[in-house]
Amino acid sequence: MTVIRISTETGIPQSSVLYHFPTKDHLLVGAMEYADSLDGKEYNLESAWPELSEDMLDKLIRMRLSRRNRLLLMAYLRGLATQPDNPASKYLAAKDMRTVDHWTKLCAQLQHQGVMHQALDAKRTAMQILALWQGLVQAYLRDDSFDADTMHDLFMDGMRHLTCRNWQEFLTYLSRPDVGI
Repeated sequence: MTVIRISTETGIPQSSVLYHFPTKDHLLVGAMEYADSLDGKEYNLESAWPELSEDMLDKLIRMRLSRRNRLLLMAYLRGLATQPDNPASKYLAAKDMRTVDHWTKLCAQLQHQGVMHQALDAKRTAMQILALWQGLVQAYLRDDSFDADTMHDLFMDGMRHLTCRNWQEFLTYLSRPDVGI
């Protein structure tokens, strides 16, 4: 897409587009920031999810995967972000920090609920969850046989491992009076 076409389709003078977005990279980051603001209005995760459930996580995964063009743009921006002076670098650093902060709070809730092992560091686990998601998205974008169901299953398995949920369920089982241990 050219600046002329953007100007024509939006009705914004080309000089204004170039003033606010001096490069294509700035324009792409601006588009993602706008999309993020729409997501914030549609999905305020902290208020919508007082407790993290698999159903809610499933809904989020499927919503994210349904936006393939956005995932492709994010992958492109992640490549640009390796250049410290690129606007994608600052944007993704802030976005990833917000994501880690959000997942840190959710991990602390999971620990409070007894679903995540208490000895785990919530922030480190949050960083691992972000890395898991980003890695799976890359595979999803590269491999046509990697469908939404596979992505969902792999992410949920990864979450179970990262939070030691299987171990927590085992400890809960052992503490039942009918088990007798």
